[in-house]
Amino acid sequence: MQRIILHIDMNSYFASVEQQANPFLRGKPIGITGKDQIRSVVATASIEAKKLGVKTAMSTWEAKKICPSLILWPGDPEKYSDIMHRFNAIYREFTPHIEPFSVDESFLDITEEAEDYFGATYIAQMIRSRLKEELGDHITASIGIAPNKLMAKLACETVKPSGLTVVQSDDVIDLLNRCNLTDLCGIGPRIHARLNTLGIKTFQELRAFPLEDLQREFKSYGLWLHEASHGRDLSQGVTSDIQDIKSYGHSYTLPQNTTDPVILKRYLFGLADKVGWRMRRDGVVARRVTAHVRFGNFTNHSEQRTFNEPTADGKNLFEVAWSILRPHLKSDVRLVGLSASLLCQNPSQPSLFKKERNMQSVLCALDTLQHRYGSGVWKRASTLPIEFKPRSSGFHFDHEV
Repeated sequence: MQRIILHIDMNSYFASVEQQANPFLRGKPIGITGKDQIRSVVATASIEAKKLGVKTAMSTWEAKKICPSLILWPGDPEKYSDIMHRFNAIYREFTPHIEPFSVDESFLDITEEAEDYFGATYIAQMIRSRLKEELGDHITASIGIAPNKLMAKLACETVKPSGLTVVQSDDVIDLLNRCNLTDLCGIGPRIHARLNTLGIKTFQELRAFPLEDLQREFKSYGLWLHEASHGRDLSQGVTSDIQDIKSYGHSYTLPQNTTDPVILKRYLFGLADKVGWRMRRDGVVARRVTAHVRFGNFTNHSEQRTFNEPTADGKNLFEVAWSILRPHLKSDVRLVGLSASLLCQNPSQPSLFKKERNMQSVLCALDTLQHRYGSGVWKRASTLPIEFKPRSSGFHFDHEV
């Protein structure tokens, strides 16, 4: 049976997430930047900014020169990660065969679920409807449907923003003929330049070029170019579902080194709640917790303990992690963290003890709020005085491990 692949690409992802979260930014040209806006680049430009000439990876000073009305907005990696988990959860409602391609792109194999391209179109529309319902009106996606990943991604690129297109096997060559060589994922500037020196400037010319000569010039990549020019994909298809997670963890570099146990407990408790939320969101519990500490002199201590009963409650994780770290906090602490491992599926049966049953009900209600409004919608009273600030280097952050 011929495969049916969806490629889903969120439109101007970081920018659209910020516009959804902040009505002030909607309809305006914005550029998402790193922490140092003066020396940063535009990580993502909103659709409005792109129309005015702002491009991804453009320096902020150049972007402001092209578009003086551009609003530079600092990125929030934790927010984007939370939304990513939410739209991947939506994809899993329709198929278990999901392959993330980047933070905002995924391939879905819906061959069995769709049966044909009419069914695939229906599923794609249902996914778009669920994204709107779950994430809001301003976080949108473009979708390409084709017989393989390579053509699905190319199809998706032709209908941005917010488009949906179907390319069946008989339409693949027509699609390629309408595109430039560099539109195809896998043909970058260097490969394009080398193809041009061979007199190859279109897919028609690439198809007509002898395979032996391509292999002589590009070695094994020559076969890929030949197959790609015919709309064939040499990859294994959608290789797997989202990879099995072996552990969940968070660490945090403190605003300043401290030995104050009250401050350290608050940060560790907040991190434990983050770990517990992610585990409950994914339906798992852990039998082991590992606590980490880094001191001001950059030495480290790490230790782990095993639970009698598996848990996904941040309070339980914190109590064990704190009992591990407390005897070792005799000098300035720079970083604290914890991780949960030895994972298994949450059995979901109620506890035999009333107090634990009540806490499970409370956590279930709080998780419902987090699913709807995001992971920061509630905090324990003991952690109110602290705030986790993203430490950005581009868009990598040190919270989640």
